[in-house]
Amino acid sequence: MARKPVFKTEFAETVGPTDPESLFHTLRERGREIKHLWAQQADLLRAYHQKHLDASDVAVELPTGAGKTLVGLLIAEWRRRAHSERIAYLCPTRQLARQVHEQAKGYGIQTRVLIGRQRGYLPQDFNDYQMSRAIAVTTYSAIFNVNPRIDDAQTLILDDAHAGENFIARMWSVEVDRSEATHLYRALLNLLRHAFDASVYEDLISDDNWEPRKASIIELVPSPVARQYASGIRALLDEHLPDNTPPRFAWNCIKGSLDACNIYISWDGFLIRPFIPPTLVHPAFSRAKQRVYMSATLGVGGELERLSGVRNIKRIPLPRGWDRRGSGRRLFLMPNLALEDDDALRVMRSAVRAFGRALVLTPSRHDPDGKAVIGTLSRGGISLLTASEIEDTIKPFVESENSVLVLSRYDGLDLADDTCRCVVLAGLPNGANLQERFLWSRIAAHSLLRDRVLTRFTQGVGRCTRSDNDYALVLVVGRRLVDFLQKVENRRIFNPELQAEMQFGIENSRIKGTDEFPELWGAFGDQGEEWRQAERAIVAQRERLSRHDDPISQRLQSVVSDEVTYLYARWRDDLEGALECARKVADGLGGEETKAYRAWWYYLSADSAMALQKATGDDAYQSAARDLLRRASACCLGIRWFARLGRATSLERTSAPTESETTAAAVEAIRQRLTEWRPVGEHFERKISEIERNLESAEYRTFHRGLKGLGEMLGFEANLPKTDAAPDCVWGLDSIYVSHEAKSDQTPSDPIGVNDVRQAASHKDWIEANLPVDRYTKIVCLIESPRTTIAREVVTYAKTLCHVTPAQLKVLFDEIAAVLRRVRSKMALLTEEKLIEELYREIDRENLTPDKVLMRLSQQHVSKMKVVRGVAVSESNGPITNDRLPGH
Repeated sequence: MARKPVFKTEFAETVGPTDPESLFHTLRERGREIKHLWAQQADLLRAYHQKHLDASDVAVELPTGAGKTLVGLLIAEWRRRAHSERIAYLCPTRQLARQVHEQAKGYGIQTRVLIGRQRGYLPQDFNDYQMSRAIAVTTYSAIFNVNPRIDDAQTLILDDAHAGENFIARMWSVEVDRSEATHLYRALLNLLRHAFDASVYEDLISDDNWEPRKASIIELVPSPVARQYASGIRALLDEHLPDNTPPRFAWNCIKGSLDACNIYISWDGFLIRPFIPPTLVHPAFSRAKQRVYMSATLGVGGELERLSGVRNIKRIPLPRGWDRRGSGRRLFLMPNLALEDDDALRVMRSAVRAFGRALVLTPSRHDPDGKAVIGTLSRGGISLLTASEIEDTIKPFVESENSVLVLSRYDGLDLADDTCRCVVLAGLPNGANLQERFLWSRIAAHSLLRDRVLTRFTQGVGRCTRSDNDYALVLVVGRRLVDFLQKVENRRIFNPELQAEMQFGIENSRIKGTDEFPELWGAFGDQGEEWRQAERAIVAQRERLSRHDDPISQRLQSVVSDEVTYLYARWRDDLEGALECARKVADGLGGEETKAYRAWWYYLSADSAMALQKATGDDAYQSAARDLLRRASACCLGIRWFARLGRATSLERTSAPTESETTAAAVEAIRQRLTEWRPVGEHFERKISEIERNLESAEYRTFHRGLKGLGEMLGFEANLPKTDAAPDCVWGLDSIYVSHEAKSDQTPSDPIGVNDVRQAASHKDWIEANLPVDRYTKIVCLIESPRTTIAREVVTYAKTLCHVTPAQLKVLFDEIAAVLRRVRSKMALLTEEKLIEELYREIDRENLTPDKVLMRLSQQHVSKMKVVRGVAVSESNGPITNDRLPGH
C-alpha cells in the first residue's frame, strides 16, 4: 500500500496552457460527449488571444446554440490558470448561475456558485475564488450593489450582457411604484407640479384605475425645475424611502449627483436615474483588468457602451457563416394581421392550450399588449408563473401543464426541446423602464432604441430553439410590434434565416381566419411532409436574402464615446466638459433619421449651459441655452415635448402654449390613432366610414359618437360626458377645450331657441368646474344645428357661443380624412421620425392644426346670427311661441 505524502504539493506551479484553445484539450475531466471545439468557438478563441488579451473591455458575439457559454468559461479558466487571476462569471439570475456551474462541471472547469445572501457564501467556496483556485459564478446583483463581497475580481465575464442592462442600471435607479408608495408619489408630484401643464398634472394625480391611455403619460421633469426643488426632493426621499430596500440603496448612490440625473414621472410611478449608468465609479466593476461581454446579439449602435457605462468596447466579429443563420426552426404567426384584436387574442390562447406550455415575453407589467395577453390567458383558465417562481430552478415550469411563464427578460433563459415549444411575444420590447418609454413614446428617439428592440426580439425568439434540431412556434401579438416587424428596413437587419422565417410567417398569417391558424401550428408540430415543404421554402428564401448594414447604427456608434464622457463630466460636476461633450454628440448626429435623438442632445447641452449660468452668473450661457433649445425644437417640429421646451424649462408659467406646441400635440395623438386604426388592412376604412355615417345621422346619440370620432381624427382627446348639465361631447388638447351641444335632429327651417342656447352657453361653467384649466385655457362652446337663424331673445344669453352646421362638420371630416388616407398610404415606407414630419406638414398645409380648426369653428357667433320672429322650437321644452318670450 502506497504511503500517504506528508506534504501537500498539488498547488505547486505548473506550466499552464499557452492559449484558451489549447486549454480545452487539457481538460481531462470533461464529459466524453464533448470531444472537440466547434469551428466557430475555436475561431473566436484564437481572435481573442491574438488581438484582445490586454483590452479592458471586449465583446464576444455568438448566436444561440453556438456554444457561447463554453467560450466564456474557457477565457475565464485560461486567465485564471495563466495569470492566477480572480475571475467572476456574472449571470442574470440564480437559476442561470447554477446552470453555468453544471455546464462547467461537464467541461471539467472548476467553478464555485456564490449566490444568495453574501454573508451566506460557503467559506471554502469563497476562499477558492479569492485564491484563484476556481471561478466564482454569481449574479450581476452580487457585483452591482453598494457593498459587494466580490469586489476585487481581476476579470469579469458578463454573460447575456444585454440581460444585465437593468441589473447594472438598478444600482443608480430610484424606481418607485405608485401602488407601493402612494404617499411619496403624490408628495413628489405636488412638489414638482409646476413642471407640468394643468391637464397633465390632473391626469397624473388622478386615482382612477389604470387604463391603456395612461401608459402614454410619461413626463420628464425639466432640469431647471428639478434644480429649483432639489432640496425638497432630497428631503422627501431621505424621509420616505424605506431603509434596506433597492430604492434606498440607489438613492444613497445618486443623491450626491442629483443634477446629473433625470426625473421621469408616469401615472404608474417615478424613476430618477442618470441617462447612462456611471459604472466606472463603482470599484468592483472599474478595478477589473478586463471585462468580457458575452451575448447572442451585440448590436452595432453603441448600446453595449451605453448600458455598461464604458467608452469603448472592442468587438470580436461574428464567425463567418453564422451571420446568415440561426439555431433551430421557428414558425412565426401574427394573427393581428388578419383578425380583430379580440380574435387574435383567442387564437393565441388556443395555441397555448394546444402546446400545453408557453413562454410569454412582454416589456413590462404595464404594457397594454402584455396586459391583454395575460388577461386573456388568465380568464381562459391557464396558470401563470412569474420570474420569482423560477429564480432558483426552472423545474416548476417544466413540471406544469396548461401554463405559461410570464417574463419581461428577453434573454438569459434556455427552454430547449420539449421543455417549451411555444413563445408569445406580447408587445413591442421598447419599455423596460420609464426612461426607455419616454425616449420612445414622447420624443420618438426610435433611431436610438431600434437597435435595442431588434436585439431583444432576436433574443426572445431564440429562447425555445437551443440547437439545430429544435423547433418552436412564435406568436407575435400586439399591433405596435406587428407594425414594427412589417417594415422591411427593420427586418433586413436580422440575419437571413430569421428574415426568411418572418417573411414566411407574415405571408401565412395575412389571409387566415380564426379557424385556420390551428391547421398551421398543427402541421408545424407534426413536423411531417407538409412542414418539410414549408421548410424547403424558408431555406430557399434564406439563400436569396442578405443582412444589411444599418447606417443609423453606425452613426450612433460614432458618438457613443462622447455620450459616456458627458455622463462622467456631469457626475463630477464638470459642467464645461459636459457642455462640450453634449455639443459634440449633437453635432455628430447628422442626417434625417437621427433628428429626435439629436434634439435630445441639444436639450442636454442646453441643460449644461443653464447649470453653468446658475453656477457662474454668466448670462452668455443663458443665451447659449436659448439657442440650443431653439435647435432642439427645430429638429422635430411635430414632437410635442420638444415644441414646449422653451416654456417647460422656465421656472414659472409665463405664457400660454404656442401654436407649434398644440400642433405637435395633435400630431402625436393622430400618429397614435393611425397606429390603432392600423396601417394595413380594412380596419382603417371601416373606422373612417363609421365616423362619417355617425356624423350624417340625425339620431342624436349616433351623432355624438360622430363628434367624438371627428375630434380624435383631428388630434383631440374626445369624450362623451354622462353627468347632468354636461356637454354632449368635449374635445381637449393642451390648454384648449371645445364643448359641443348637438342638435343635429332639429328642423332646419325654424330658429334656434333660447333653452338650447342657454344650455350650450353654460358648458363653459361646466368645463371650468370639472376639467383642469388655468388662465391660459381657451374654451370654445359650440352648438351644432342645421338651423341658421335664432329667436330674438337668444341674443341675451348667447355670450360667446358659436354655431356650426352638421354640413360644415362634414366638410371638416372630408378634409382630415383625406389627410389621414394620404399619410397612411406612406406609413410602411416611413420611419417614425419621417411619419411625424409628414403629419405635421400635411395638417399645417391643409389648415387643420388645432388653432386653425378653432378659428373655423368659432367664426359664426350665435349672437350675430339672423334674428327671426315666430316660433322657436326647443328640443327639450317643446314650441316656444311669442306669447312665452320675455316681454310678452
